[in-house]
Amino acid sequence: MIKATDYFQRQELIDLTKDLLRIPSHTGVATQEKEIAAYMLEFFNRHGIQAYLQHVEKERSNVIAFIKGRKSPEGKSLMLNGHIDTEKPDDMNEDLFGAEMSSSNMFEGEVRQGYIWGRGAVDMKGPVAAMMMTLVVLKRAAQKLDGDIVFSGVVGEETRSKGMESLVACEKCLSQHDISLDGAVVGEPTDFQYVASHRGLVWLDIKFIGKGAHSGKPHHGVNAIEKAVAFLNIVKEELYPKLRERRHDFMGTSVMNIGTIKGGTGQSTVAEEALVRLDRRYVEGETLESVIQEYQDIANKMTKEDPSFSIEISRTPESVSVLPHPPLHTEMDESIVLAVKRALQQVLGHDPEVHTEYGWTDGALISKYMKIPTVVFGPGDIALAHTSEEKIDIDDLVKSVEVYTHIADEFCVF
Repeated sequence: MIKATDYFQRQELIDLTKDLLRIPSHTGVATQEKEIAAYMLEFFNRHGIQAYLQHVEKERSNVIAFIKGRKSPEGKSLMLNGHIDTEKPDDMNEDLFGAEMSSSNMFEGEVRQGYIWGRGAVDMKGPVAAMMMTLVVLKRAAQKLDGDIVFSGVVGEETRSKGMESLVACEKCLSQHDISLDGAVVGEPTDFQYVASHRGLVWLDIKFIGKGAHSGKPHHGVNAIEKAVAFLNIVKEELYPKLRERRHDFMGTSVMNIGTIKGGTGQSTVAEEALVRLDRRYVEGETLESVIQEYQDIANKMTKEDPSFSIEISRTPESVSVLPHPPLHTEMDESIVLAVKRALQQVLGHDPEVHTEYGWTDGALISKYMKIPTVVFGPGDIALAHTSEEKIDIDDLVKSVEVYTHIADEFCVF
């Protein structure tokens, strides 16, 4: 088993992470992930690693890189996966280090107090840099893997997961290189714990349809906001207790959040329309269809009791591509789970904890639709993602390269 730090310099990893941070790739960037994908492709080519771009849409492409193994009958092939888009930096002009950050600072990857700061540092350009460096380590060490090692950097995870959906649907993307995968690790930040299961996710729009009228004669109208309040009160009374009863050992309980409420046009007008947006996290045993049906059942009951009640339920357009976002569930005795656990034991010197009640990841699509057992592991604290103080510990980045290298050795070497 090789020691990763014998094959790369700490500064190399810092520079790579900073380079990725300096290329904005959030929604609103005209070419979105085009520039960062081009940089990553050039990086792999420069280090003698086979790589190519998989077109997704317009100027957006996934980055696929791989090192072929010896293809022994017992060899297993592993995919390291991460997304190359980020959330917007809208909240990052707040106080940082006692001074207001300029728009350029958000993408500079400034190094302070042992951390690299900036949008995407932890979610998830830092973990992506660690995965890229792992392939460099394996290439430089001429490590003889029995199976293949693959990196996939995908677009659009922060919105509709179009990149992963495109990879899932592209039958030839890996098969044309004689690659069939046996396990995957998604590098979302887990702070040196690991995730074998997490909840599914659906965003719902619930539109309440009323009838406008002058506020001086409200009985001439139907107030959509009032109908929304009545509906949400019943959801809280009847559905919340049911959700708390649905518990998975690793996913946690089924939960929902009322994210936004918008309605009405003015204080002196009966609200003709109201829109409630929900976030539902569902556990194994529930489905997208069963989640939606629960809200529809409440609406049907209310309509019977009140003919003026009118509602439309749909998935939030910004979240809808093609595939539902199901739960991830990987059995704890799967080879990839055991490889991740052993690698963490070797690097940390103690048994790692299983992270429960974790957020949704592209790993669910890999597991569900590519039929590949998948684990989530990456450096960094997820609580710092999407915040004004997003940062990643440099020591953790270095250590994660060691962990990824050990995973490859545990999983791909017979």
